[in-house]
Amino acid sequence: MSTRAVCLGLAVTAFAGAAGCGSSGHTTAHKAAPGSATSAAATSELQGKIVFRRFLDDAHSHGALFVMNANGTGIRGITHPPADAVDSLNGPPSATPDGATLVFDRSTPSAAGIFRVGLDGRGEREVPAPGGVPGDGWPAVSPAGTWIAVARTWGHKDKSEDLKTGLYVLGIHGGHPRLVANFGYRSDVGGATWSPDSKTIVFSAHNNGPGKPSGASALFAVGANGRGLRRLTPWHTEQPISGPVYSPDGQTILFRLKPAGQDFGGDYWTVRNDGSSPRRLTHFGPSHTTASATWSPNGSMIVFADSGMGGNDDLYVMRADGGGIRRLTRTPQWESAALWLRP
Repeated sequence: MSTRAVCLGLAVTAFAGAAGCGSSGHTTAHKAAPGSATSAAATSELQGKIVFRRFLDDAHSHGALFVMNANGTGIRGITHPPADAVDSLNGPPSATPDGATLVFDRSTPSAAGIFRVGLDGRGEREVPAPGGVPGDGWPAVSPAGTWIAVARTWGHKDKSEDLKTGLYVLGIHGGHPRLVANFGYRSDVGGATWSPDSKTIVFSAHNNGPGKPSGASALFAVGANGRGLRRLTPWHTEQPISGPVYSPDGQTILFRLKPAGQDFGGDYWTVRNDGSSPRRLTHFGPSHTTASATWSPNGSMIVFADSGMGGNDDLYVMRADGGGIRRLTRTPQWESAALWLRP
């Protein structure tokens, strides 16, 4: 795994024949008519808080966490990173079960680390990491609130300039690290998501260097104790997969299929928790710059980022079937990496 942010893949071609279709194709920015039935229905579902990352400069080299009401009102800042740092660069922050504490990655040009902070912005501190592990990203707190799953890199670079990579589990305060999935130099490991019972972790892996099939991607699952590593989906070589997220009931996994070679864009899909029954939720055109997405606390809606003002992303919500898209933010800054907290 290189020190760059890694985006991991699964081919859309494997899903096309079997997929159900949610929303129809969109070729322009999403619109929601004020006062419409769709807008009114969505409003009743917009409960709780949404935490997200806002880039504070055009170069996307400085970004902080913000929080707002789930209807898009009451935006306020949470973190205040140094000028060369981005909070939650690689994906949404995570939260303890009570929603009072956020866990997130902070990236600078030379390092990355895991941090904790209160939802009110107080008590920020770094989560200790074991020595010799320079790269941390995509932290995910277990639903039980006792562990953090994180993609980590270590070792010496190989001839492809990659480091070893794997999925680690740490105690909620950074203690007792253990390697639960070791891919060595074969694959890059991406964002992880926990099953609601905290027993299983699903994550993405993308082959590079000696990994076979070359350039292929898939979803994997492993027990939180490191046992039972298994591939959930076939290896594919087309569009990469990004940001798998368990639904609140544990039955479904949400993810995004991205255009090859791009960090943004693509459509949202779901599969069953065993990797079966793929379903396509959206049909966005090539002008869209979609990013990570997560479920609402009750699983009825999804918050995601897509094309907004001035070419930057704004935040949107849609039903769990991909319909009823509604815009939440309309700002000149890039906003994405959203996490939806319960009321």
